[in-house]
Amino acid sequence: MIRLFIVILISFCSVVPFLALFHRFLELDDDIAGYLSFFFAWLVTPYILLKLWKEKPGIEVLPVDTGDPLMQEQIKIAKEQFHRFIEGLSEGRLEAFVKFPYEFEGDIEHVWGLAHSIKGDDVIVSLASDPVGSPPEEVYERLNISIKNVEDWMLLDSKGRTKGGYTMLAMARIYEREYGKLPKRYVKDLGFFDDFTWKSSV
Repeated sequence: MIRLFIVILISFCSVVPFLALFHRFLELDDDIAGYLSFFFAWLVTPYILLKLWKEKPGIEVLPVDTGDPLMQEQIKIAKEQFHRFIEGLSEGRLEAFVKFPYEFEGDIEHVWGLAHSIKGDDVIVSLASDPVGSPPEEVYERLNISIKNVEDWMLLDSKGRTKGGYTMLAMARIYEREYGKLPKRYVKDLGFFDDFTWKSSV
């Protein structure tokens, strides 16, 4: 909202400089100078400002394409290290979570689920994060998620130290690529992950 207000303010204030440019320096006719000034001030200027000044979404709801090479790289690592998750889950001393795609009212969302056990080729989970869409009632019950559909996993101890969580690193890198420097709060959160060290590229 503040972003939009500032863009509007700059656009209105830029009419006078544009008028001076077209009328005084380029010596255009009064009417032509006026039309051009309003065109550049109220159309061109806000368009350029909004393009350059991207509104940053909260990283928790960052829309990410799982086909993105940065994400694919981390999903591959998570799958390769999945045996560590199975071992941690079986010990029962750590909180265990898995990330997976799930369809809510026709839309695929990538959510975290609290893992309870593994039965055959499935992880038995209950949702740990609310879907963006409005889910049907049954998603609040325990779900059977195929291991092959698991995109990531995390094991958390009582102090918040976390193993796994590789897609969190991918999201951080994608965020910096698209929006610039990470918010400090998220940088702090990344410090709890044991399997990677965050280093900003900005």
